[in-house]
Parts: sequence; structure tokens; C-alpha cells
Amino acid sequence: MAKEYNDEQIVKLFGKQMEKLGERRAELVQESLEQRTILEQRMEQIRAQNKALQEQWDQTIESHEDAFADTAKAVEYDTTRLQKKYLSEHMMTTNSSSIPCLLERSEIASCYRTHKGVHGACDAFVEALSDCAGKTITAK
Repeated sequence: MAKEYNDEQIVKLFGKQMEKLGERRAELVQESLEQRTILEQRMEQIRAQNKALQEQWDQTIESHEDAFADTAKAVEYDTTRLQKKYLSEHMMTTNSSSIPCLLERSEIASCYRTHKGVHGACDAFVEALSDCAGKTITAK
């Protein structure tokens, strides 16, 4: 009888321990879920902030691109207008003698426009202008 009583008490104690373990596990699962929910909410806040920043940066980039395109078009228009005014066919044929080395100058300008930053790309045109300038000076 004592042995049965001891066995019964052991089973009761074991049951209580298992119950406490189950409760503790449930508490840990609940805490984990709460932490996960908090982290998910924080991630959504961060995503919203990132989205707002990205939209702001996109708008800034777009406004800079628009300003650049407008400026490029204005420069292109002005360049074309000035080329027509000063480098027209009529002026080249009628007044080429009054402007020394005009062809060489325009070729250098064109070369520098097309080969920006390329070292030595326009050396031949520079040499031709140098030769023309030398001939013009010695002729006068």
C-alpha cells in the first residue's frame, strides 16, 4: 500500500511537472508570437519609410533629368543657331579668305565635340591648324 501510495504521488508529481512544462512552453510560444508581431510591424514601418524615401529620390532624379534635358536642348538650339550664323556655307565660300584657317578651326571644334576627353584623338587637326597658322603668319 505504501508502495502504491508512493507510485501514485510520483505520477501526480510527474503530471504536475509535465503540466508546468506545457504551460511554460505555451508562454514561450506566446512571447515568441508577440515578438514576431512586433518585428513584423516594425518591418512594415521601415518598408513604408524606405518606399517614401525611394519615391522622393525618384522624383529628385526625374527633376534633375528634366532640367538636364531642357538645358541640353537649349544648348543644342543655341549651338545650331550660332553654327548657322557663323559657319554657314555662304560665309565659308565668300569670306573664307578673310578668316584665316577657318576650316581647320571648325574641324578641331567638331573633333573636340565628338571625342570629349579622349587624349590625342584630335592631334591631327591641331597639327593642321598649327601648319595653317604658320603658313598664314609667314605669308603676311
